[in-house]
This record gives sequence, C-alpha cells and structure tokens, in this order.
Amino acid sequence: MRFGIASRPDRPEASDVVREILDFLATKDAEVFVDTDTAMEMELPVDSLDLGEMNVDIVVTIGGDGTIMRAAMLMNDPETPILGVNMGSRGFLTEVLPEDFKPALDRIIKGDYALEDCMKLSSRSPELKSIFPDALNEVLVASSLPSKTLDMRLTIDGVYVLDVQADGIIMAPPTGSTAYNLSAGGSIMSPGVDAMIVTAISPYNYFKSVVIPSNSRVTIELLKPKVDALVIIDGREYEAIKPGSTVEVWKSEHVTRFIRFRSFYERLSRRLVFRQVR
Repeated sequence: MRFGIASRPDRPEASDVVREILDFLATKDAEVFVDTDTAMEMELPVDSLDLGEMNVDIVVTIGGDGTIMRAAMLMNDPETPILGVNMGSRGFLTEVLPEDFKPALDRIIKGDYALEDCMKLSSRSPELKSIFPDALNEVLVASSLPSKTLDMRLTIDGVYVLDVQADGIIMAPPTGSTAYNLSAGGSIMSPGVDAMIVTAISPYNYFKSVVIPSNSRVTIELLKPKVDALVIIDGREYEAIKPGSTVEVWKSEHVTRFIRFRSFYERLSRRLVFRQVR
C-alpha cells in the first residue's frame, strides 16, 4: 500500500507525530512518500515528492482543516482518500487524534473503514477567462477593503433573486457548511445532503441564507462601480475582480474523499463541544 504524508510543518508536535507514523508504516512494509515541504522543514531523510506528483492510495495529513484543504487542492489525484490526524484548533474535517493513528492505520491496511465522498464547488469569473481551483469549504466573494461593503446581485439558474448589500457572500458545499458559513450564521448540512448553501455576511436586508440543489448555478454580480472585490477559495487562493464583474459557482465534477470510522453526527457533536470549551 502506498501512503502519502503531508503535515503542518510549523508545529514541533506535528513533527513528532510524522516521525512516529513513518516508523509505524515501516513495520507494515508500506511504501511512503512525504510531501516535499514537510520533508524539508522537518529535515526528514526520506523519499519526498510534491503533493501534485504523488501517486498513492492514501494521503495522511497531520494538522488541522487547513492542512487538509491544502492537500485536497494540490493532490495529483483529487479523489485520493484522506485520513486527517488532528493537530489543529478545530479539526472539523479530521478523523483521529494523534494517539489514535496506529489503530486507524491498521484498519486502513485491513480495509476496515468507510469512504465519505464530499462535494466540491467549481467557480470562475468570465471576465478573467479562467476557472478557479475547486473549493472544498467555500467560494467567498468579499470586498478587498474591510471597511467597504459590496452591492451584489444574486441570480440562481438564470433567475434574478435579489440585490444584497453585505460584507460578502459565501457559497459552500455541505462540507464547508461547518466552516466560515457556520460562523456567518448559515446552517450546518450533513455530507449526505446533495445541496449547496448561499450565505450573506452581515447583510443590510432580511436575506441571510438559502440552501439550493447541487445542480444549481449561482451567479454573483458586483454592482458598485468603484468597489473592487476578492474571490477567495478555501481561504487559500485569492483572485482580485473589478467592479461590474461576475462570479459563477456550480458543482464540481470532482469530490474529496475522506476515510471515516464514525458517523458525521458523532464528529459534529465532538467538534461543537470542543469549540465551546477551548
């Protein structure tokens, strides 16, 4: 079995977990490749490859949700299953704690696990003539200046819905509903719901959030003539767009696959309690 390892390199405790995982997989005769950034930062004497060059069966991430989203965006095969080992502050997407990685990897090697296919969103701005990277958490349209709100026209499936004055609009698949969408007041959706959610950030009207079918196509048009905006994909990729531009969002043809040992509701309960006591 071929494993890829990607970690958050700025956490010393993550480095210790990476080394323990490497030692453990060596006892299982597994073929292991470490992400180049991780190997260089931790000075690991192992085979390393960029995530975009790895041809592996499983990618193990050691970090938080940000580490997972980085891997999901950069992996050679975007549908390679991911096991998330939680070293972050939230870890909504992760599956196991560091002390549990050995039994988790044993179960993976034995094939004793479930796969959760998570929808992603594709997006583009026609004026830029390019498609943005797929989003696992959200596509965010926000002002490039924190003090400026945006006037935006929301259209769904070619039908005008309303004009929104807000700090931004979030478009998220179910996986991303527990991220920025949740903080902005949007609902949580189970991964099994075939839908996406559109949520306004601090709107000046009564519109807050709407859940729509996954086969919908959402268009956001910037209406203010002198206010630029940013399209932000999963908090990682930023693209500036000019006044009058449009952003289109639709269901991606790709999914991100997670290795799971427990139900979504068990993970949700644990994460929400964790967030309350931190």
